[in-house]
Amino acid sequence: MENLNEVQTQVESQLPPIVDLRNQVQLTYWSDHHFIAQTLLDQLPFGEILGSYRFYQYVDYQLPSLLEAARRNLLYWILADIRQYNGTPADQISLFYDETFLWHYSMPAFREEIITQIRQGNRVRFLSQFLLSQTQVEVEFNEIRLLTTGPIRYQFVYTDSKEYSYSFNAGLWETTIQNHEFVLINPTQYTLPITQPNTQGRESEYQAQLTRIQALPNNIHVQAHY
Repeated sequence: MENLNEVQTQVESQLPPIVDLRNQVQLTYWSDHHFIAQTLLDQLPFGEILGSYRFYQYVDYQLPSLLEAARRNLLYWILADIRQYNGTPADQISLFYDETFLWHYSMPAFREEIITQIRQGNRVRFLSQFLLSQTQVEVEFNEIRLLTTGPIRYQFVYTDSKEYSYSFNAGLWETTIQNHEFVLINPTQYTLPITQPNTQGRESEYQAQLTRIQALPNNIHVQAHY
């Protein structure tokens, strides 16, 4: 029994820190449980504004790290015995961006720089959805565009952009372009963001998350060598 306890302790020491998704304000989730590994969450820039350089840096170089974190998270669910509400082992999860945080905290904080980049012809995106299951990984991005509301006055709208999916069976990434319209200002197809925030009384948590994102390297500006 003592040896079994020692093995269990060693296994637990190898597990990454656990994140309770109910405490995250930059994202929402759909699943019958609410735990993922911190190492996976660190690979998902929900709530951040991604300029062209940061976006392509992510999809060109960071997807392998995301995939490795996703694989480890599947193993973590098994070793930590994470279960769904019906008692069956956890095997999938879908994460989405939190509309209140993105449109009423991140966007206002970076508004002028976003507008400047789009007016210069540079695309600005955000992570909109992440799916992990036993068979695949999906990462979906939306794109921010502008509607003119008057002389040099703009309203943010958003469109579909790109989806990256990885099949564990096939062992490769596939890219799907979900919107081929290039017009960045006054697009013909778009979705309006929410107009009323819903912080559910967690304004301080939303502000703390914004402060954390503002402290990150500039993800919107296009570097000179881009």
